[in-house]
Amino acid sequence: MRRNFIAVTLVPCFSGILTACSSQPIIPEAKNIKLARENPSKDCVEIGRVQGAVKSVHGTIEQAIEDMKLDAARKGANYVRMEATSGYGTSVAGTAFQCP
Repeated sequence: MRRNFIAVTLVPCFSGILTACSSQPIIPEAKNIKLARENPSKDCVEIGRVQGAVKSVHGTIEQAIEDMKLDAARKGANYVRMEATSGYGTSVAGTAFQCP
């Protein structure tokens, strides 16, 4: 009886607390990533290389950039220094940073 009481009262309380405390979205979004060819400010921390590609023959460089920004968002970055594009514009690469 006591176990059921704990399960019924505490589980909803903890899930409410965890939901209220989460500040980042569960699914990272590419729209939150700043993209530039310049180096970020000195207080930014480098996270690592990121890439983007389009697998369609009719893909655009904009789609490849969105894919790269999504890669950066998944790694916790908010800034990408774009460094390379393929000759056909279907892939891009850069370095991801976390900036304050």
